[in-house]
Amino acid sequence: METTVEFLKKIWELTGGVLFDHGHFLSIVPLIVALVIATIVVVVRLSRKSKGRIPSVRRVFAMLFPRRIFLHQSAKLDYAVFGINQIVLFVIAISAVISPTIVAVIVSSLVEAIGLQPADGDITMTERVLCSIYLVLLWDFSATYAHYLKHKVPILWELHKVHHSAEVMTPATALRRHPLEAIFGALVSAIVIGLGIVVWQYVFGLNVSSINIFGTLLGVWLWRVAGYNLRHSHVWISYGDFWNRIFISPAQHQVHHSKSPEHYDTNFGHIFSFWDKLFGTLYLPRHDERMKFGIDDEEMHEYRSLFGLYITPLIKIWRRIRPSRRQSPVTPPAE
Repeated sequence: METTVEFLKKIWELTGGVLFDHGHFLSIVPLIVALVIATIVVVVRLSRKSKGRIPSVRRVFAMLFPRRIFLHQSAKLDYAVFGINQIVLFVIAISAVISPTIVAVIVSSLVEAIGLQPADGDITMTERVLCSIYLVLLWDFSATYAHYLKHKVPILWELHKVHHSAEVMTPATALRRHPLEAIFGALVSAIVIGLGIVVWQYVFGLNVSSINIFGTLLGVWLWRVAGYNLRHSHVWISYGDFWNRIFISPAQHQVHHSKSPEHYDTNFGHIFSFWDKLFGTLYLPRHDERMKFGIDDEEMHEYRSLFGLYITPLIKIWRRIRPSRRQSPVTPPAE
């Protein structure tokens, strides 16, 4: 009985417990902030349509939580994938053998072998702020570059289709990922950030010391709190051309999920959009664009079940990498 209780407690910590993990983007504070922002936007838009009249609470609630979205079959799959992945990825994480720290230690050992020594000594507050900014930029570039690769490398795209097969978007859609895709993203981040740490130590001659909150880089945490959960939602919010060139707005990420050909492979960024400018993939929405989410129509039916989300990508990858079966040339009979 005690074992069962402990097991259920662990399941709660991995799923519902996320709400109280203040470093997670699905925790209470980021969700509440996103809700407040969305409420203000909806109230203002409805007031404009009704020539200044304040909309009723009931209408605002219906606009914020439409049943057609939150009870859509695609959304229900998001909720199921969230629960499954939290458990699966936890098991993987406790046995992980690579992280930014491990990469930094390995590379540092190689660098020390050629006679260079790392920084030693205290770091000033100014240097700590600079280090924090540097690490946020590294984190965001690694996430953006991994996202770019998921679209450009066919095998990775088969995994990433799971995320893009969402037909409606709720905050839980952010975690609609195949576990192997999540592992790939973690590996890219570990390598990029690990190498970046070594560069900071040996090239700049400074120790690595960042400003964190709830175990997360302060800059990343602030970004998560400042409306991140609206990226995967039905609420259209654009920052305007100027700020959209610096930060990825919710509208830009919604465009990224669009099935329209003109939106394909655009806006890969997480925090900053200037990486997309560098990659030539930046798309600036000009107006409140109406779009459908998902992947190509001929494939959509394959991703409307848990089997499709977890097993179909593996089948398609196997079909891509297996040796082609070519018929051997027929040898004419000897005369």
